[in-house]
Amino acid sequence: MTRPLLTLCDLDETYCGRLYEYLKENLKLKFKIEAFTSVDILLDFARKNTASLLVVSESALLELKKIAGTEHFKNILILDEDFVGVKEEESSFGEQNIAHTTKYQKAGKIVDTIVDFCAEKAESFDGLTAGFNSDKGKVIGLFSPISKCGQTSLTLKMGEILSSYGRTIMLSFDSFSSLPKILNVESDGCITDLMYYSEGDKNKFCIYLEKIKKTVGNLDVIMPARTALQIRDITAESLKMLIDLLVQEAGYEYVLLDLSEYPEGFFDILKLCDKLLTITRQTGADSYRIEMYEDLLRQNGYEDIFASTIKISLPDLKDTAAFSRFTCDLLKKEEIISGKAG
Repeated sequence: MTRPLLTLCDLDETYCGRLYEYLKENLKLKFKIEAFTSVDILLDFARKNTASLLVVSESALLELKKIAGTEHFKNILILDEDFVGVKEEESSFGEQNIAHTTKYQKAGKIVDTIVDFCAEKAESFDGLTAGFNSDKGKVIGLFSPISKCGQTSLTLKMGEILSSYGRTIMLSFDSFSSLPKILNVESDGCITDLMYYSEGDKNKFCIYLEKIKKTVGNLDVIMPARTALQIRDITAESLKMLIDLLVQEAGYEYVLLDLSEYPEGFFDILKLCDKLLTITRQTGADSYRIEMYEDLLRQNGYEDIFASTIKISLPDLKDTAAFSRFTCDLLKKEEIISGKAG
């Protein structure tokens, strides 16, 4: 399938060149990107090629309108430069999809606006996927019946390390979670939103994924739902569908499941994991909780989960260097990674 085409046009050669390079490097949607600093050349190109999206500065758009060139573009994102007349004349665009963002902002914000535009007008971007592929995704689950045991900290540290070896995403199944505050990010969506989109048109899944995920370093993170009730509606079957999309469509090599609540079919969700880690602690109450959990596995016929679970005790999380070494050694010991990071 031919990749959807994004055309970029700005009369400022320096700005256009820099934004073009930034989009090629940081826009994870699989557009073919072409850049122009002349509206005449852009129009000649558009007559021969169908552009899915035009990202254009106000000044360039005004020049394009003078030669009746906007009719060749269905979706237009205008980089505002505070010229008079562009917004006032939007009725002349007819049925075209128009959006605005300021030209004078960080390039990352422009990328976010492009992703939002594509998500809102997803029907206009058939075949748009992420620019990755993978057929060797590993699912690593973490669950412990012990509360406040450092599980999320371990998941994040594993994600940080794994993301230097391959494309990695973390899914949080906590509720009333402080994760957005810990990572200092604002959430535009959560795991239940992503589950919803995974059950729709898979050709549009990667667009919604790019809108919902947050990236910390090289690690992509899907924020948790607000309440346990939302999480409990998630089934093993629907989660497997989501994981398959993350691996096959979005190209993730490592999928981390930070499991805290009990979705429907919880034990079947545990069976989706290639590796399952459980944090233990050597106190009477915590040991009792682990025993109860293991008895529950055996009583429900999940001896295979019990037998394959990797039980670990964490070092002091305040000693960040020791914690990093512990996590790296754990990943190597369990053959999740080998050799040096890429």
